[in-house]
Amino acid sequence: MITARRSAVIGTSVLLTLAVFAPSAWAGDVDHLLEAAKDATYSANRVTVSVWGDQAQVTEQWVEHWSEGEIVKTKSVWSAYGGGRAVTMGASTGGIAFVTQESMPASKRYSIGNVTDVKHLRRECKRVEIMEGETLRAVLLVDKRSGAMLHTEIYNDQGRIFRTIALDDFRPYRMYSMPDDPSSVPVEIVMHSETEGLPSVIAGYELVDVFPGPSGSQQGFYSDGLFSFSLFSMSKRTVVSGFDESMALVTNTGIYDMVPTAQDVRIRWTDDSNNFVLVGDLPPDHARDVLAELPPPDTGNMLARWWRRLFG
Repeated sequence: MITARRSAVIGTSVLLTLAVFAPSAWAGDVDHLLEAAKDATYSANRVTVSVWGDQAQVTEQWVEHWSEGEIVKTKSVWSAYGGGRAVTMGASTGGIAFVTQESMPASKRYSIGNVTDVKHLRRECKRVEIMEGETLRAVLLVDKRSGAMLHTEIYNDQGRIFRTIALDDFRPYRMYSMPDDPSSVPVEIVMHSETEGLPSVIAGYELVDVFPGPSGSQQGFYSDGLFSFSLFSMSKRTVVSGFDESMALVTNTGIYDMVPTAQDVRIRWTDDSNNFVLVGDLPPDHARDVLAELPPPDTGNMLARWWRRLFG
């Protein structure tokens, strides 16, 4: 939610935008909560669980967070995010840096609900409800002393928990350092580009910035101040990897290839002339709303692909 993770979909320069541009403000009185969470210093084990349909995805990471960014260890791979950069350390090193002057939009559709005092992990916390109109969208347990969000629950429009982000073994200080200095890792520089046909608003998500992508593609980064996604628009001839074991997402507008993970969802479809890939941390009902405002899938190609997958 607050900072969506990276995803590998098309080459090396894909959705790292979601990792390096964290939403900086929500509407109303919650502004100071996000600022405090952004500036918090801590080390913790982070477990993220997301549910799409009847599938649950789980990721466990060690994270060290401070005001300038965070470092993350997933199994034996270290990554660092912040300041417009995202780098990976380990057997192979590399990264990407986005050059932009745009800022994240303030949320316009979320407000604070009930706020109560609770204890969690033996620490004094605030339990904060985030509302989207009459819908409960998130519940946050915010550590009073550090400002860190110790536990986050995100709900779908049916009132069911869609994603849980839990910190345990929490320490309000940094414990380790990365194997190497992230600033020394060479990165690919991605410059802002002019908008070419991407809508400025999709289902309440505002276009924050546009970047050129691999193979002449275009990447639009969208946010509503709380959730975010990147939309890639490519030539129909572009080969998109990462969807070999996808599941079908069926909506009122068509059938899509979908790969859900604990931290984000990846959705692919093709219309008459383009390939599209959407990657983001938005909840399922928001994803359907966004897809409904984009070009629908080419029904013939989509049905043929799923027929071959099912029956050979």
